[in-house]
Amino acid sequence: MLNIYVEGVPGSGKSTLLGELQKNVPEYKYYYEGDICPVELAWCSYMTQEQYNKAIEDWPQFESMIKENSKMEGSYYIVSYTKIQTDNHEFYRYMEQYEIYGGRKNIQEFEEIIFYRFHSFYETGNVFECAFFQNIIDELMLFAEYDDNQILDFYRMLITQITDDFLVIRLISNDIKSSIEQIKKERINEQGEEVWYHLMMDYLSKSPYGKYRNYQGFDDMVRYFERRITLEKRIASEILQNKCINIESKNYQLGDILKFLK
Repeated sequence: MLNIYVEGVPGSGKSTLLGELQKNVPEYKYYYEGDICPVELAWCSYMTQEQYNKAIEDWPQFESMIKENSKMEGSYYIVSYTKIQTDNHEFYRYMEQYEIYGGRKNIQEFEEIIFYRFHSFYETGNVFECAFFQNIIDELMLFAEYDDNQILDFYRMLITQITDDFLVIRLISNDIKSSIEQIKKERINEQGEEVWYHLMMDYLSKSPYGKYRNYQGFDDMVRYFERRITLEKRIASEILQNKCINIESKNYQLGDILKFLK
């Protein structure tokens, strides 16, 4: 059995593909974005014992839920805080400060955490949503402001930390502009507000990368994703090679993918 990493830009159908695979190949273990995952930390707090205890002290009303959604890893606690349902957005902001993304760690610390977690993971038979490209490349581009060669060097080092039993599945969107327009319309709240787009635009525009380029609108977001796609394509062809397959987003035969898992 392999470890499968499903990648693609927002709206390419990653979660849908994981759901289809889970129904057809239940013997694998599936990790969606935001789950406590052995290699990925998106939407999770990464806390010392002191920080974890302080969170419980500061938010006693959520103590049981924090503990239910926590896992200790070495000397750190990982908390899948977005699994805790509440209207208190201050709680989410509090827990968010302990994520490793968004420039909250210096780049050396960030790389050490990523390399250590991939290096320490020996299991196979897992399927991960956006644990290999998406959040890591975002961090290297937006906050470390790495150039293309630095990002490729990072991935050359990363694959030396991973066992050979893995495969990256890239869901390819042939028209990135249309894909972003579609998800912009789909991910709305009950009032019809384009929540995802505004959050993503805020994230881009406030990053060092976005500030330097004066990112302000939709076309800037498209340019960002175009660069990310180009980088992923280079990593796939120059570094991963036969460890990566490209599948046309939302236009594939599930059987063509299932053969890699069986």
